[in-house]
Amino acid sequence: MLATVLLAIQIGLGGWVSTNYAALACTDFPLCGGVFLPPMDFANGFTIWRDLGMTANGDYLPFDALTAIHWTHRTFAFIVFAIVSWVAIVAMRTASLHRTARWLLILMGLQLLVGIATIFLQLPLLLAVMHNGIAALLLLLLIILNQKLKH
Repeated sequence: MLATVLLAIQIGLGGWVSTNYAALACTDFPLCGGVFLPPMDFANGFTIWRDLGMTANGDYLPFDALTAIHWTHRTFAFIVFAIVSWVAIVAMRTASLHRTARWLLILMGLQLLVGIATIFLQLPLLLAVMHNGIAALLLLLLIILNQKLKH
């Protein structure tokens, strides 16, 4: 259940990256702007009640706010990757969960690769759509896994 909640939060963060046009704020990997901790403006980046792409005062979002949005999604991805992968590895030990868990692990690896490729190739549309689709499949697999565990 924890893995499902964390993945849902990560999907929300990904949506926030997309709707604020922050996908290209960090164009290198694993660093962002050549550093591990770039200048970031979390206050403007994560103010919820504002026009998209704008600060609460109506100015365009500063680049540091876009960086904060992107960096948060990227950093939280490693936490989600670790937890979901661990859940999949543990679930693979149970015969009735093995197939679902194996697909979960395969898609986690693919999602990581597609996310990194999206950065290096500067957001090609096909990869961005794949990244969203894989996220949806991961959520579905976690829901299935939770349902199987419940019964």
